[in-house]
Amino acid sequence: MKNFNATKKIFLFASIGMYVSVLHAQSSQLMSASNIIQQTQIIADTTPQRVIANQSTAQNLMAANVEDTIMENRLVQLALAQPNYEQTMHQQKIFEYQLKKQRNAWLNLLTLSTTYNDQSFAKPENNGTTAYVYPKYFIGVNIPLGLIASNGTDVKITKESELIAKSQQQELAKQIRASVLINYKEFKANEKLLAIQNQVVDDEQANYLQVEQNFKNGTATLDAYNEASKKYNDEQVKIINLQLQQDLIKVELERLIGRKLEDAFK
Repeated sequence: MKNFNATKKIFLFASIGMYVSVLHAQSSQLMSASNIIQQTQIIADTTPQRVIANQSTAQNLMAANVEDTIMENRLVQLALAQPNYEQTMHQQKIFEYQLKKQRNAWLNLLTLSTTYNDQSFAKPENNGTTAYVYPKYFIGVNIPLGLIASNGTDVKITKESELIAKSQQQELAKQIRASVLINYKEFKANEKLLAIQNQVVDDEQANYLQVEQNFKNGTATLDAYNEASKKYNDEQVKIINLQLQQDLIKVELERLIGRKLEDAFK
């Protein structure tokens, strides 16, 4: 009887242990599922924000590129309206007028002459009749063939000169466009570099002032103070050089477009 009771207790404890294990496994599965759901929710919540942020950045870059393209075309148009390019257009007009003049110049080479056969000195014949000479009028045209031939050669020379002038005009337009675009891109790049360098100077200035204060308080060495001062001065030199380069690029751009750069941006 005692053995039966002992066996019953052992069986009861074993059943309780198995039940607890099952509950623990189910609880772990539920927690894992909950974590997966939470992670999925986090991904679902954050992914659209990242996508929206990337889309916004892409839109801003696209808008900036469109604005730069519009400004580049504006500057090129202003540069092509300057006298150094307009004189090539006037040269084209000169060649056109020369061609028209030379094509009509052959008319000036023609000479028209007339002769009247006067009959007042004619004597009557023995039979009482007068002998007439026909025709009474003579009309002649003098055509200098050599001059006409040379005029045709002059026309060909003018045509070839016109073609050369057109090629030079196209090449000049390409050079002007390239110069404007190069200088404008350098101007925009230097603008960004100056903004970054100004931030670097501000950081170095703050560090220098902190080291200077520490040096006055005796918590910083002379070497640390000199090093901070040197870094600050070096960054200031960089910004001066960048600003000088920016000013020179601006002067060249203004020379190409024939006006202040600020006026072109309006």
